[in-house]
Amino acid sequence: MQKEEYVPIADALLRSLTRDSSLFEAENHLFNPDYLAAMQSKTDEVRAKETGDAILVQQKQATQDLYVLGNELNKPMKFLNLVLKKSDVKTSLASDVLKKIRKRNFEGVLLNLKSLKQVVSAQSALLVSNGMKENTAEILENAFDAITVKSNEQTAFQQQRKAFTSANKGLYKELYAYVSEVANWGKIIFQGEQKAAEYTIDNLIAMVHTSRGSSGEGISEEKAPS
Repeated sequence: MQKEEYVPIADALLRSLTRDSSLFEAENHLFNPDYLAAMQSKTDEVRAKETGDAILVQQKQATQDLYVLGNELNKPMKFLNLVLKKSDVKTSLASDVLKKIRKRNFEGVLLNLKSLKQVVSAQSALLVSNGMKENTAEILENAFDAITVKSNEQTAFQQQRKAFTSANKGLYKELYAYVSEVANWGKIIFQGEQKAAEYTIDNLIAMVHTSRGSSGEGISEEKAPS
């Protein structure tokens, strides 16, 4: 989990916990109204800290822009993958780009795009004869350049925020403790039910990525605070 993901994930868990509070309290008396209020208070405390952090706002914008750029590559990569298969060009690079986009691994996206550009250039005539758009190489080049710029921006902002996250390490650790506890109990309480997905961290991270990519807001994964 990225530090910037803690608050939206806590918000999602709070909504589920509020709805399911009686079931939680039936299994563990500590999940009472006071617990819910304390988790909400800690989430709001972190949110208030982040709202006053201008660098975080810029980092989130760079992250949002990366997600949008990744989403814009989705259809072109799928079409190119079909053409590559029809042309019997033995490469998984287009599929690899799609996988990296889904995982929000933009460093991997750039590496795969660089190799894919070389394949497209070398096999251009064959690929065009099998349905590839003639400007595909240009599309890949533009995507590579745009993602490189935004990725570098994001890295720069992440470096600038190290002082902030270090100063507030204890606060993030306290919020993570709530997130982890509610998720762990929720997965067991609703084991075998659809609701369990609402308490699964990987699903919550994917939800945050999807909402940011489509409406407007990390990247490599970050370990829990220690």
